Formats: sequence, C-alpha cells, structure tokens
Amino acid sequence: MTSIKASLSFPPRTFLSNHRQSELSALFSTLEPVKGQLIPGAYKGALFAVKGLDWLPAILKVLLYRLLTTWLNPWRGKAFSEDGGSNLWGIGPFIAHWGFYCFEKNESEEIVLDYGVEKNAFFLKPIMGEIRVFQEGLYLARMQYRAKSGVKTLLYFTLEVEG
Repeated sequence: MTSIKASLSFPPRTFLSNHRQSELSALFSTLEPVKGQLIPGAYKGALFAVKGLDWLPAILKVLLYRLLTTWLNPWRGKAFSEDGGSNLWGIGPFIAHWGFYCFEKNESEEIVLDYGVEKNAFFLKPIMGEIRVFQEGLYLARMQYRAKSGVKTLLYFTLEVEG
C-alpha cells in the first residue's frame, strides 16, 4: 500500500475513505509514527472506517463518510497542547472541548493519546488513540478501545492542521 500512497493523484481523504478497516490497518503499520511533539493548536478531523460498516456497499460508505464531514457531525477534530488535548465539538462558530486525553509514550517512543484522565466520564477512559504521518500536514489516526478481551480498533480518522 505504501507505493499506492506515494502515487496519489486525488485527495488523500478520498483514497483513505474507500478502504476497509483491515486495509487501513495494514497501511497504518507502514506509516511513520509521531514520536516527537505535535504542534500545539487545532487540527481539523474527518471520520471514516467506522467498525461495523464494512458490510455496506462502497457507494453508501462514501456517501456516509461525506455526510460526516458536514455540519451534521458535531465532531470537528482535536486540539493539542504541550501535554495533552481534547476533542473539538460544535456547530458553526460554537466549539466545546470534550473527551480529554494526555500524551503517553509506548515502548517504541510513539505518542499515544490516553483518555484515562480523571475529568473524563468512565466510558471514555478505556479509549486510546494513535497517530501516524500520512503526508506532510495530514495525519492518519485510529481510535481504539481497551476491553477485557483486548484492544479493538473502532474507527480511523484524519487530522489536518487548521490554518
């Protein structure tokens, strides 16, 4: 998949939203992890590859994921600070921060978004996120849930520096 990624002639999010979770997982493992510090600020997000939707015909998934980039989806992206951040939610100019995380580093020194912070509701605490560099200024990320049966990937999303 890396060679496919290198020869993209259309928007990366279009390329990414046309793939199943298993294909994105394979691609994700080939991408460079974010090991340093993310630049503090707001990052625009786009959701796709939601677990359980692989059974939908491709055209319906594309339409659904396009709808998720409109005002119908209140999730706007993420905000990063020096030691953590939050999800950005809102409609129009009204933005709220909800779903907070701190930065942890795994054994490979990769940054992990850990939602197990005190100010989160109990059902958010098992969530963690990983971010990889897809292209300069565009990141591929995945949201995972730590369950007793193991870590499950729930969805993939992109993050792009707002500017």
